[in-house]
Amino acid sequence: MDKNYDILKVITHADGGDEYSTNATKYPSNETCVGLKGYGVDCYDPATAKMQFDSVAEYYGNDGKNQFIQFMMSFLKETAPDAETSMEIIDQVLDPLKEEHPILIGNHKKHREKSEYHGHGFVGTTNLETGKMLHPTNKLNYAMAQRMADIIQKPVELVIEKKNKPQEPAMDRENNAEENKDFTRIFYPHKNTEG
Repeated sequence: MDKNYDILKVITHADGGDEYSTNATKYPSNETCVGLKGYGVDCYDPATAKMQFDSVAEYYGNDGKNQFIQFMMSFLKETAPDAETSMEIIDQVLDPLKEEHPILIGNHKKHREKSEYHGHGFVGTTNLETGKMLHPTNKLNYAMAQRMADIIQKPVELVIEKKNKPQEPAMDRENNAEENKDFTRIFYPHKNTEG
């Protein structure tokens, strides 16, 4: 697409296991980190955060299942010109999930042509109260993309990452190129009536 959009990318690793859990809790505080927040988890100590996510999943018998939904939000420079704005948007987008799911947020600064800030919200898939699993369905993903568009009052491109893209011989790759692409859809904001 030749238009510029803020992006909400949904990433899951159903087969990630313990190594993914370790990486997911370390990644928010990597060298590009400019801000951290945690809801139900310690955002400053990755080992403690991992133990907290793991304990909730294990308590409800969900260990070994898809432990996280990662909502990666990338902002155009005019949307999030600074770290505070970026973190505020990420925090607002994830707000509906905060009461029922542990969340670890890392806000990162990485210079790109059209973007400076992006963030990773790792949402624990086990409900803190009921143990019910949160699944990255279209209902959830579309609602989160619409929420982000409504908050920033700009179009948002939802990208649902296709996992386990098959490694095929070059001849077959051309025939299956379309089905191996990540899913994308643009969400337009509802008019902001607050004021």
